Amino acid sequence: MIQGVNKEYIFNKNEYIENYLNIIKENKVNYNFTIMAYCIMNNHAHFLVYTENVDDLGKFMHKVNLLYAQMYNKKENRCGVLFRNRYKTEPIYERKHLLNCIKYIHNNPVKAKIVSRCDEYKYSSYTDYINNKGVAKSKILEEIFGSNCNFAELFKETVNMRFMDIDTESREEINEYIISGLRKFEKDYEKTTFEILSSRDLLKKLIYYLNSELRLKYVEIRDFFEIPRGTMDDLKQNNKTLF
Repeated sequence: MIQGVNKEYIFNKNEYIENYLNIIKENKVNYNFTIMAYCIMNNHAHFLVYTENVDDLGKFMHKVNLLYAQMYNKKENRCGVLFRNRYKTEPIYERKHLLNCIKYIHNNPVKAKIVSRCDEYKYSSYTDYINNKGVAKSKILEEIFGSNCNFAELFKETVNMRFMDIDTESREEINEYIISGLRKFEKDYEKTTFEILSSRDLLKKLIYYLNSELRLKYVEIRDFFEIPRGTMDDLKQNNKTLF
């Protein structure tokens, strides 16, 4: 799983997604692993990968993301880090777990309400599985499920499992996001942290900014600034009516 820094929409154009897929295709031949499923969303991407050498995966992801960042920064006239952290991984332990992971990856656009059905989304491997082509024809998948597996039926039979989401962050990561947002807010309003927290109006605007722009949860903001629950509920309600 990879994600844009500060949850930026780094795949916000079809052209960019296609460039990213092309970079993957062009560089994959130099590394020993197999992509079994994928889905690229607007600010993050999921890949299901089989490898016997984790170092290969690390080297590959580093190169692909570096090449994409160079392309993206040039086109968007920006500089600096594009991806949040390195990437996140979660191991798959059994056949049922594997099936549910594939289903989970393909369901991302439906979960995000971008499309109503998985087959309506262009930038995932779902149609490969339904049409038994592309990544669904990989040797490892054939060894596990057979060469003529009906994945459409298998997906119906599987039971949803809980997977680590790209937005599952540590307390330290959340604090970094809040601090980054606070510094930008200070700069935009030319105020210190003390002045912002001392002004109810500015505090409301800060909370709105952190929640709507950086997509931080109210409870995360409340815990960071140690705002009493009742006060936070009041500030949230005011934000709904003022903005």
